[in-house]
Amino acid sequence: MDEFSAHRLRNVIPVLIQQRNIMVSAGGSLAGHLVDLAIMELRMTLHDVSEEELSQLSDIVSVSLAAGEQAD
Repeated sequence: MDEFSAHRLRNVIPVLIQQRNIMVSAGGSLAGHLVDLAIMELRMTLHDVSEEELSQLSDIVSVSLAAGEQAD
């Protein structure tokens, strides 16, 4: 991705965050969650994080959480 495209995507994130906050404060928690997913996708794109890498991270976090619950 070229720097101009990356800059444009970075500028979209604060707007989406603002819109998400408006939705959530109006009781639209599902809509807010969907916007959160869009924000995450933009950040993954900006930082070249693949879906496979995200899946691996999710697996590691899940195992850590499960291990922590078993220790309690």
